[in-house]
This record gives sequence, structure tokens and C-alpha cells, in this order.
Amino acid sequence: MAVFDVAGTTARDGGLVVEAFENAMVSMGVTRGTPEMDQMVNYVNATMGERKIDVFLHLCDGDSVRANQAHDFFVESYIGLVKSGKLQEFDGVTKLFDELRENGIAVGITTGFPRDILDSVISGLNWAQHIDFSVAASEVVEGRPSPDMIFRCIVLYNKQFESHISAEDIAVIGDTESDMRAGVTAGAHIIAGVSTGTHSPEKLLRAGATHVLDGAVNILSIC
Repeated sequence: MAVFDVAGTTARDGGLVVEAFENAMVSMGVTRGTPEMDQMVNYVNATMGERKIDVFLHLCDGDSVRANQAHDFFVESYIGLVKSGKLQEFDGVTKLFDELRENGIAVGITTGFPRDILDSVISGLNWAQHIDFSVAASEVVEGRPSPDMIFRCIVLYNKQFESHISAEDIAVIGDTESDMRAGVTAGAHIIAGVSTGTHSPEKLLRAGATHVLDGAVNILSIC
């Protein structure tokens, strides 16, 4: 099985996460273009790939009420951006999913987004018929860099196909350090970083990538 991240890996985010984040923090009283907002954006970029509610909890100093209010606004904003057509897949991704499945490799997608956003992404990019499994960060105990979403994909695979694969039978593909660390902790056979997203190849390698690719479609060269 190949387990892919979404924004920055299979979908061309184009700064939409940061845009939705800024919209959320403006709703909480933070002014755009201020040092406070700049520091927050830097943290968002540094923790890209992690569960978004965890990011908001950090930025709201552990205030769960404010964090949840900001998170709700973030979800609403990001879904609006997806519905407006601003999120696009990287060239060849749907074809990649199909080729993997034709070759007996199941396709799972995981994300630091909650299920509401993930469903809007799957619908907006017409991926439902091209993937086998999807897991949102809101559906597991811990988000990345915990491997919980990867393990959940394995459970879904074994249940659907009545099989017994383990992490040694999967490839993890993502664009962030947290994706790589999750793959390492899970024990994935291949941990492929892609240079199409937030973090540099050097950071991906330091976080445990076994390969760094120019894009997710290049996973075919090593699977």
C-alpha cells in the first residue's frame, strides 16, 4: 500500500492552508501583517502536516475554547477555498493512483485536516473512485508525527482485503518533516519525501526520508 499526504504532496496547496489560517486568526482578533501574525504563520509552516487543532491549541496558549473557535473558522474557510476551485491536484496524481492500484498497490490518503475538509478535498478533486482508504487526523488519537493514521490505513486494508500486511509492506509519501517522522515511527519500508511542499529536501532527509522525489508521481520509480 502507498499512503499519501494531501496538501503539498498530492494536491497543489498554493498557500491555501496559510490563507485559511490567517482568516481564522483575524476572526480571533489578530491583525494581518503584524509581527504576531508573522510569528504564527512561521509556526504553521514549521508544523505543516500536523493536526490543525493541535496547532491552534499551541497558538492559543492551551485555551481550548479559543482554539476550537479558531479551528472551526479555519475549517469553514478552507472548505470555501476548495469549493471555489483553488485546490488542484498535482499533474498526474489521479493517473498515479490508478496505476498503483492496477499494479496491486492500494492507495490510502492521510491528512492533518479534520474529516470535513478531507471529504471536501476528495469531492472537489474527484478522487473517490481512485483511492482505497482515507484517514483524517480527527479520526485517530494522535495526529502526526504520531503514526496513528498510517496504522489506521493498515487496519482498513487488512479488514477490506482480509489480509495481514504490516508497515513493512507500505510506502509513506509526504512533503513535511512530520510525514517523515510518522513513517519512521510506523516502520514503513519506504518513506518518500517530495519537494513540492513546505519543507526542504534537507529537512525531509534529516527527519528520516529514505528517498526524496521531485513529486509524488515519481513514487512509481521506487515502488
